[in-house]
Amino acid sequence: MELNLTGRDKHSTPDELQNLSAVMIHGDDIFVDQGAIHGKSRLERGIDFRAAKGPEDVPNGEKIAVIWVTLKTYEAGRGFSGIASAELVIDFPHGIGYKAMGPLVNQMDRAVKGRVDVSNLTSEQKAKLADFLQQLRADLWANTPDEVKAQLA
Repeated sequence: MELNLTGRDKHSTPDELQNLSAVMIHGDDIFVDQGAIHGKSRLERGIDFRAAKGPEDVPNGEKIAVIWVTLKTYEAGRGFSGIASAELVIDFPHGIGYKAMGPLVNQMDRAVKGRVDVSNLTSEQKAKLADFLQQLRADLWANTPDEVKAQLA
């Protein structure tokens, strides 16, 4: 008997994730890190997330905002569509952290579906994100609906 196996030899991305990006805010730094989509951002590497059952288990942790951002083609062209944020808590010197997978995945899903939920960001973080997106791709920002932009004000 012979097994007839097929498979892919290249990594592929599901269609619904092709327009997804991850923006991270860590203190004064803000940057795109696509590794966050798979839980492997540069800030997450080497951190033990199994040790903490909740954020209180990371007493010296720093809060890191993970913002899922998606694109959509509008009449005027491609622009930002879904923007949803979640949070990580990491104690870098001790190599431990906490991330609630439910909120991270749910917020990613909201962004993929074109929803905006940045309720856990401070007004300073929202302004920083708006400035970052404008500078990153002015063309995308120009095509973004006002109702999306307003939620970052």
